[in-house]
Amino acid sequence: MIEQELKQLRKKMETTVFQYAAFSEERKQSVLKNIKKNPSKKKPVFLSMGIAMSISVSLLVVILIFKPLFVPTSSVITDSITSPDIDRVLYEEDMILYEWISDAMDRGDHHFYKDLLVIDPTFYELNGVNRGDVVYFTYPEEVKNNPTLVDRNNEPKSISRVVGLPGETIYLKDAQIYIDDKKLDAFYGRGLDNVYNRPLFEDAKEYDTEKYTIPEGHVFLLGDAWWRSFDSRNFGAVPIENINGKVLGYRKWK
Repeated sequence: MIEQELKQLRKKMETTVFQYAAFSEERKQSVLKNIKKNPSKKKPVFLSMGIAMSISVSLLVVILIFKPLFVPTSSVITDSITSPDIDRVLYEEDMILYEWISDAMDRGDHHFYKDLLVIDPTFYELNGVNRGDVVYFTYPEEVKNNPTLVDRNNEPKSISRVVGLPGETIYLKDAQIYIDDKKLDAFYGRGLDNVYNRPLFEDAKEYDTEKYTIPEGHVFLLGDAWWRSFDSRNFGAVPIENINGKVLGYRKWK
């Protein structure tokens, strides 16, 4: 009886616990060493009970130590860094003062176009591009010659928010951004959190997109006001080399 139970236990360990990569062969053999492979057929009852208790304790320790391995992968991606607030920053000589005239980033309070924006053109020379960044960028080659896309400086540039990073698969469904099939938990990840996205409240599915895998060296840009924005949903991912600076905030007057 005990031999049969041990055999079943070893089989269960092989098919459940030892399948995890963190369980090295050395750890595996150490656990199996405590499971006697050839128990005596005439073990006293109290000794058999002791073996069973020993095995139970060993298994419990294994489960407690490696409990994180059994937790399913999170179903969300969280941006806990990016703030919905727009800072006021001092303009310095090597920065760009930009007057944006679009409401494609509006969330209900004339966001990004009620005052001059300060852009740091050298920010990404020393820093990587992060999800949530609002960037000043040049349109991709295939659309930048469209005369309707030029700004007040007669340049084919705009601002938008980075929502997808190189190699990720992104799509919109039911007014929610998904990254690699995980919900993007951020104020800009849920379209219905933006009171300015009025059309989404009427028909969110109209703004659903197909899955799109972002090429290496590119980012996916999206305006906060989905119904007003001209962004990567229209022209695809933007090469990182097309990013001309980071929007730091509104100009702060001394």
